[in-house]
Amino acid sequence: MKILACFLILCGCVQAQLLSNQSLGRERGVEIRQWTYRSHGMAVKGLLFIPPVAVGSKKPVVIFSHDGISGISKEHRLSSLRLANAGFVVFAPSYRGEDGSDGMVEVAKGEVDDVLQAIKLMDQVPQADSSRIALAGASHGALISFLAAARNRDIKAVVAAYGVMDIYRWWEYLNRAGKVGGDEVTRRTYGDGPESRPQSFAIRNAVAVAPQVHCPVLILQGKKDDIVPWEQASYMQTALQKAGKSCQVELYPDCLHGFLVYAPYLHDVTSAERAQTEKSWRTMLDFLHRNL
Repeated sequence: MKILACFLILCGCVQAQLLSNQSLGRERGVEIRQWTYRSHGMAVKGLLFIPPVAVGSKKPVVIFSHDGISGISKEHRLSSLRLANAGFVVFAPSYRGEDGSDGMVEVAKGEVDDVLQAIKLMDQVPQADSSRIALAGASHGALISFLAAARNRDIKAVVAAYGVMDIYRWWEYLNRAGKVGGDEVTRRTYGDGPESRPQSFAIRNAVAVAPQVHCPVLILQGKKDDIVPWEQASYMQTALQKAGKSCQVELYPDCLHGFLVYAPYLHDVTSAERAQTEKSWRTMLDFLHRNL
């Protein structure tokens, strides 16, 4: 029996399991619940945001994956509330190694499995239409979302905000700019680069799986981003177009890295970046409503 269980975990056949479903009350009219669920043998957490839903009706779902590797930020929580108030059931996963979840941070590896397992649980939410699910993500979450969409043909739309799409060119950029981090997670994940960690780079290269994405893609990118340069959006657009896929790219000339989630709530944002961020939100919501 143990051998069979291990095999099922390795092949991804384990049924999704919700371990706990705790109410955190209501905020801005939205019901918030904290989930703990099983993802490949680990207990991982996330926040579920349920907007008001008329009796007998259901709302489409957005799995909204956060940036960074430090869990769900205050700003991501506020952005999730905003998405919910726009008419979506929203689930924001706290990937493995974050916010009390089991495991350790893997950077767009096991985190992809955490998102895929969360998708399987959406049919347990009475207010959610599990036949209409989109993936949206910012930075790290954008890469996770794209990789997850390539492994699930039922996803209806993907929104990728300032995510690394061609990891090899991004690594070259970091080296040229002297921005390669020396922290433990970076060293563990990327080592000295593609030659020393070929598999680590290959499994995180989003442009390589563009042909496996079967839904429309929206890419939001700031041109003043010095962490993920705007050319990353162009690399993915080219890859998707070559594969005959639908891709919309929106570039914002005055936006820095993180604008979608953080600019609405920070005080040191320029008026131009704030206005362009609001435009990006309108674009994203229109895209989601159109495709869900």
